[in-house]
Amino acid sequence: MTQGKIVKVTGYYRDPGFLERVISTFRKLWVDIDWITARRMSDDGLYEVYLMIRETKNTQLAILNLSKTVDVEKVEVLDDGKLVPCQNDSFLIPSYTKVTTYSWGEKIG
Repeated sequence: MTQGKIVKVTGYYRDPGFLERVISTFRKLWVDIDWITARRMSDDGLYEVYLMIRETKNTQLAILNLSKTVDVEKVEVLDDGKLVPCQNDSFLIPSYTKVTTYSWGEKIG
């Protein structure tokens, strides 16, 4: 598996621009995204977006910029994240125990 970081973005999906802003934050700093998945958490539009990003010299800057993006509530870097097969091995889910959380450009946890 490619070395990288698993990032969890929690934010409000009000229009398709939400996903575009998340992806473009990494791409404009030349940070490659290996995969992306999302799921709705509540009826008011709260979503979780998981991304596997490659480690580059701009990775930390992209994460901080993303935490200041419109509609993004928080960004969590799953420090010891790895992918594990789900029950029927048809897809992989992130598994982690250590998280670093950013909000509005500040490390909060």
